[in-house]
Amino acid sequence: MHCVLSIGRDEMTLHKLPACELAEKIAAGSVSSKEATEHFIGRIEKHNPAINAVIATRFDAALIEAGAADDAIAKGNIKGPLHGVPMTIKDLFEVEGMTCDAGFPDYKGHISTSDAVVTARLKAAGAIIIGKTNSPLAGGDIQTYNAVHGTTNNPHNLDHTPGGSSGGSSAALAAAMTPLEYGSDIGGSVRAPAHFSGLFSHKPSFAIVPMRGHVPPPHGMPWEPTELTVAGPLGHTAGDIEVALDVTVGLEGPMRQAMQIQLQGPRHVVPQGLRVGLWPTDAACEVENAFSSAIEEAGKALEKQGASLHTISPDFDKPQHFETYMKRLSAIVGSDMPAPVFAAMQEIVDAAGADDTSMRVTQARGITLSHGEWLRLNIRKAKYDLAWQALFEKVDVLLCPVTPSTAMKHDHNPDFHARTIKVNGTARPYFDNFFWAGIATLCGLPSTVVPLGLYVGLPFGMQIIGPAYEDKTPLAVAKMLENIGYQWLQARGY
Repeated sequence: MHCVLSIGRDEMTLHKLPACELAEKIAAGSVSSKEATEHFIGRIEKHNPAINAVIATRFDAALIEAGAADDAIAKGNIKGPLHGVPMTIKDLFEVEGMTCDAGFPDYKGHISTSDAVVTARLKAAGAIIIGKTNSPLAGGDIQTYNAVHGTTNNPHNLDHTPGGSSGGSSAALAAAMTPLEYGSDIGGSVRAPAHFSGLFSHKPSFAIVPMRGHVPPPHGMPWEPTELTVAGPLGHTAGDIEVALDVTVGLEGPMRQAMQIQLQGPRHVVPQGLRVGLWPTDAACEVENAFSSAIEEAGKALEKQGASLHTISPDFDKPQHFETYMKRLSAIVGSDMPAPVFAAMQEIVDAAGADDTSMRVTQARGITLSHGEWLRLNIRKAKYDLAWQALFEKVDVLLCPVTPSTAMKHDHNPDFHARTIKVNGTARPYFDNFFWAGIATLCGLPSTVVPLGLYVGLPFGMQIIGPAYEDKTPLAVAKMLENIGYQWLQARGY
């Protein structure tokens, strides 16, 4: 885990430093934790009113903790690789003493009495939480707005969303109000915000980062009962997100006493010998032509460094895979819906023809899914697992899109099915936003997002999908691309 070190930075540009370089400077005493914390507090106070990313703060407590971190360094005591680094965290993670309403008006004013596992592990690594960032209601959208905290804007263009559900996370990073963030992902919620905001992010393999203390599920439940949700970092560099992942990976409770997760090194640390799969678009969900071209260019950039390129995609029915993912996702999202809503979904299913595969009907079928139907989908998923295993015998990583378009303008139509996005000048269903996210999510694969460039003034990136539990491989490829020149796309004026 190494950062590309910058030279000649001063306090006025601390926000441009990678988080791990800031940590190194704090540990070396060239920058104090208190100075860094004050710097980011100042940036939040200056920029947050227009962006509305940070929705709760603990500035006074953070400054006290920063002073203690500096005192510890003077005594030769460093807690971990994030010692003294201030950061924000997505509102859906519990932070002791802070609000955690997840956008629910009924939860407004709820104060957490303990830390989520992710929060506790970041603190144990030395991080100082200075604030929490906005999320859509229950994390249920690829945009970020709710009735409690309002709408979060994209620093690259305030008329557009920064993504969701970790949209407050990406907006805070894009405006350099924080050097590091941690989010969660079930439908692209750390990947789409990074793609929309010019950042790096990583969706880990399923279940390697504990979800306890994440909302949903409702406050007080001891575990996350879903099969798709993961927690993962967002940051300005590939090295930053790797450090954040490393300090949060691991089982908890009795299992942690019995065994440990030790992620193995990447298949390759340099492009020589790396087998890169290219899947720049698909007829099942076309993306902006500029995206597919840029993904191919990124592959060629790796090829110039010694990698081999292979046009390839997983060997399964792509629309069927998307239908399977959306049913499983809908089953999770709808698991605690009120009885009247469930009954309405059942009415939609009963009225639909057997061959109706519209997204409205697919979602309703997922929400009303029986256990027997779930098992049949699980058998289908097992076949997808085998297809992925076969693919990763031929290539080491797969480069593919994140969503079909750049960040959309704010659209709060309560009927998601009435929303559209525009791709290559044509209106497309809003739910196309979830096609490429589901590609990595359904089978629990790791996916690292790397920024590629700007299109019509807005950032876009790509996914680097790796084999299950080989998280270090896509992270290593992200570092290779960063070294070539694919870096954080800073928003102008920040």
